[in-house]
Amino acid sequence: MPVRIVIVDDSPQIRKTLREILEKYGYEVVGEAGTGVEAITLAKTLSPDIVMLDIIMPQLGGIETLRFLRSMDKNLKIIMVSALDSLDRVKECMKAGAHHYILKPFEPEKVKEIVDKVIHQ
Repeated sequence: MPVRIVIVDDSPQIRKTLREILEKYGYEVVGEAGTGVEAITLAKTLSPDIVMLDIIMPQLGGIETLRFLRSMDKNLKIIMVSALDSLDRVKECMKAGAHHYILKPFEPEKVKEIVDKVIHQ
């Protein structure tokens, strides 16, 4: 059974790029969200294996969304996605329950490597 992933990013172009990379490697993108609120709804209804979650988003930010998702489902695996390479932010995400962190722009092989690693954690 393919790995089921929800992509959350306020940029439609980023979601499209990430979807193309994930589908190329055989992962199933079961949903996309542009906000943290949409992400929470999708996670409840679609039961994905992984949520790929942007850190900087309007309304409900990525770290707040991460905390809510983790409180909702302790088994849900979450990979944070950001253009910001800040060690403090990485630490904050990991402390809040993220399983890994991917930087934009995406390197397809790196995305696959991280998703594979997270699935087997």
